[in-house]
Amino acid sequence: MEKRGLDLLLVFSSPGSMRYAQRGHVLYLSGYEPYFGDTLMLLPLEEDIEPLLQIDQADFFPEECTWVKNTVTAQDPVATLRSYLRINKLSRARIGIAGEYSMPPQLVERLRKEVPGKIEFASDILENERAVKSEYEIDCIRTAANIAHVGFEAARDIARPGITEAEMVALVETACRLMGSEGFPHHTMVTSGVFEKHLDWWWYCGGRTMRRGDPWNMDLGTMFGGYCCDIARSFCLGKPTATHEKTYDVLIDAMEKASEEMRPGTKASRINEIVTEVMGKRFEGDFSGIGHGVGLEVHEWPFVGYQYIKNDPVYRDSRLKENNVISIEPQVYLPELGYLQIEDEFIVTKSGGKRISRVPLELLTLGG
Repeated sequence: MEKRGLDLLLVFSSPGSMRYAQRGHVLYLSGYEPYFGDTLMLLPLEEDIEPLLQIDQADFFPEECTWVKNTVTAQDPVATLRSYLRINKLSRARIGIAGEYSMPPQLVERLRKEVPGKIEFASDILENERAVKSEYEIDCIRTAANIAHVGFEAARDIARPGITEAEMVALVETACRLMGSEGFPHHTMVTSGVFEKHLDWWWYCGGRTMRRGDPWNMDLGTMFGGYCCDIARSFCLGKPTATHEKTYDVLIDAMEKASEEMRPGTKASRINEIVTEVMGKRFEGDFSGIGHGVGLEVHEWPFVGYQYIKNDPVYRDSRLKENNVISIEPQVYLPELGYLQIEDEFIVTKSGGKRISRVPLELLTLGG
């Protein structure tokens, strides 16, 4: 804030999706998670001024969920900000907004028109801060990954001809809940078979009954301490063909070669290039957008290979920093094998990416 010349940071979060900072900014700073509506936090540069947290429309507010003492109930955020500026004599403050992508456009316009002082977007301040994980944050992500490992073991035990994708999801999620998962940051995706139109609805698959010899995938995210993991593996319900195994080995090779270059200073786009280079030698297609950061949201900074999305600073290319946690997810569709996918998280270190989970990398031949 000080380097940007900001006197106050208005931090805005909304509930719902755990992708792209819909909920994480206020949670990261205050410990309070938006659930029943929008929340905001006012964080002044001056240490003598108390921060303010405006909660959502919760009927019950346990004070121990946040360190912020100055809290107010849900109300017009413009009125909250104007009152705060008046009380703390900040009428000429330069104000940065973090989380403007969660704000209704009408609210952004009202802030510009009705609030004294200069207003600018400053989400990058928190994006850069959140992208570098503390040991505590890494421990939470690792615990979530250990829970997911139990989910993959459960999948191994219950996979059989005759079970539906939806039944697999239910049993895997039950196993993860019993191990302490606080939730699932995205749909648990179990997809089977080779029919492309079915697999294209990967986030809503569920009705298909699995058959002996089927290729199938599971993309699973679990949560611990508010932090997410995101792991995917491909399986075969029975003995895979040599082509199946060799094809999947290409995905493993792409991910491992990319992990070797996950060092501070490496451009995120370079990690994407390594994966696409390995994949492009064997397959045809566009393999860009190969990964993303993981933390309080399952998709957050830094984004790996999304720099082709123009005019949106959220997806800008960036250089990796030590203790970034990033997911890499090579995947390909082939008519005879369906979708093949592998995904894991890595900690960026000076010696390269350090894989967090203990889920086996090889094509898993389960059940059947």
